Amino acid sequence: MGILTDETQRNRLISLLVKYCNKLCALLYVVGLIGFLAQAYQPLNAGTYFSENALLPGLVETELPNTLLSALTYRSELEEAMKKELSSSPNKWVYEKFKNIGLETYAQNFSVIYPFRSFNKKVVSGENVYAILRARRAASTEALVLSVPLRPLNDKDNTGTGGGIALALGLAQEFKRKPYWSKDIIFLFTEFDHLGAMAWLDSYHQTESKFIVGNDLEARSGPIIAALNLELPLNNVKYFNVKVEGLNGQLPNLDLVNLVVRLCRRERAQVRLHNCLEDKSYIYSENGDSFDDYKKALTTMLKMMWHQASGTPTGNHGWFQKFHIESVTLEGVVKKRSYTIDINTTARIIEGVFRSLNNLLERFHQSFFFYLLPSTSRYKYSLTWYGITLWVSANESSKEVKSEGNEEKSEKVASAEGQGDEQSSTEEKTKEKTEEENIETAECIPEVSQDVNVIKKETVTDDAVEESLAGKGLISIVPVMLVAMMLGWMASQGPELLTHIMPNFRIQTEDMLLFSLLAIFMSALAYPKLMKNKGSSNILSLDWQLLKSVALILQTLTFASLALFNISLSFFLTAVMVPVTVVVRPSANKCFRWLQMFALLLISPLSLMYIVGLISSWPKSSAFELFLSAYDSCKLLIYLGVTDTHLFNAWTETVMTACIFPVWLLFWALPWIDVPSP
Repeated sequence: MGILTDETQRNRLISLLVKYCNKLCALLYVVGLIGFLAQAYQPLNAGTYFSENALLPGLVETELPNTLLSALTYRSELEEAMKKELSSSPNKWVYEKFKNIGLETYAQNFSVIYPFRSFNKKVVSGENVYAILRARRAASTEALVLSVPLRPLNDKDNTGTGGGIALALGLAQEFKRKPYWSKDIIFLFTEFDHLGAMAWLDSYHQTESKFIVGNDLEARSGPIIAALNLELPLNNVKYFNVKVEGLNGQLPNLDLVNLVVRLCRRERAQVRLHNCLEDKSYIYSENGDSFDDYKKALTTMLKMMWHQASGTPTGNHGWFQKFHIESVTLEGVVKKRSYTIDINTTARIIEGVFRSLNNLLERFHQSFFFYLLPSTSRYKYSLTWYGITLWVSANESSKEVKSEGNEEKSEKVASAEGQGDEQSSTEEKTKEKTEEENIETAECIPEVSQDVNVIKKETVTDDAVEESLAGKGLISIVPVMLVAMMLGWMASQGPELLTHIMPNFRIQTEDMLLFSLLAIFMSALAYPKLMKNKGSSNILSLDWQLLKSVALILQTLTFASLALFNISLSFFLTAVMVPVTVVVRPSANKCFRWLQMFALLLISPLSLMYIVGLISSWPKSSAFELFLSAYDSCKLLIYLGVTDTHLFNAWTETVMTACIFPVWLLFWALPWIDVPSP
């Protein structure tokens, strides 16, 4: 069938693709970007529902008293105890109260070894308290966790947790009297928030950590099915804020999120996602398609994507997800001089959550793990439509790859056809010459032959250069790729190695990490200039079209792979980097070349981190204060990223330095390649 195949249609399609490639790339990018952001529009997303029927939310009747006097008593006693020691956590007080209730109560000591050399305190010690309520109807085969961070009263940076501690004590006293529990309930109180939670989880699952060392647990239960983390202040809770983002962009099963939201609404308690107020028309009806509703939904979805892209958990629930434990955080937001949610309403919500989880016969598996939430009652599944829109915007890189190769091929074919036409025309003209013209031009034969020899030499040298570059092929770009990968490895591992000499210079850890990355970045900017040939032409001789094609392919594969576990980070990187990387190429125009370099610097990983610091610090009273605050935020962001990589195996810093940075360096080499001026 190969003989019968018509090649004209295929060649026509290729020529059209090459001709309109730039317009097609721009169209795909705009369509992908608009299609992604349009998912917050209510007709394009779906309402949440329960896939796990065993949860039976709201069908059980509460057995708590109308007024939970025990929780109120514990709250007043805790407030008095915390006022006596403002800067310390109430570990001992919690331990004694659980002992008095009659539960199995234990304490776990842990130490956090600082991962870098520093003059600061190298070892941080803490103590966790946990109590186990054994189920009467089971042999400790499964467990549920109610987690509360232990925070001192003078901690102004985080939400107070005194209300959550008092509520956990009151619920433990009530839960102990009930015979219907089929799963153990673990009441966990962690010091230093995520550090204590990670130490307890490592010890519970018997995993070893190099930097977080916890004592062995004296008692444990079965596999943990789900966990609920409480961040409730002592008084004046206006509404609840649900936190779902976990480590490395992980999300809990959507059924668990729906369960918490449904029970909050049943008790007429206001619940929000990232503190965004939702209109009732968007929640309860199908008429939430107005522009104002879309703006609010888009704001909520972008806030969720912003927190997910960071790869850092928004609460202690995120560390449970690392061990495949579905978990969320319920945060109480304080607002004085307004209607507040009383502690009895909160107790009924938590009781409903645990009684629904008690009905589960297996782990969460039916609902979604990849989704975006434009509101607490609407969702969009990640692996279908919005994954397609991301691929549409990212795959414009592959279109550009095809354009580079086909454009080069078409130019060669056109030049060959032009040479053939010129040769045929010259032959016809020479045949029409008469003998008299030959006699008249016989005297200038030496000069003409000399000019022809010069032209032949020029064409031979041009063909030789083109054949030499084409003959090199992949070999010509291998040194550039190796240097880019080596610089990426240095950016990933270099800061840790450089901190070993930090005590000799008496520099803080945060500054040392930032300066080391700046040194690696500045040296990486000069690598194309250092790799140029030492000949008279001083050009970077390599096949730039092949280099750009390889860089675009690596960029597309990186973003596509990243989208499988953190779609938000992949989307932001695609939206920012793709328009610049597709356009960049060698140019004889110096202004265009410098403009390309400036655009590449704006999308470099270090610049993106500073832009994140700007967005996080916005707004400020003056521009100078904003830029200074952004510098501090960028320094803290780098420090936390490197620290989380060592302590919790976070991936964000590794992805930016070892994956995104080498790919960016391949594009950085393109404007440095010299091309002959037209």
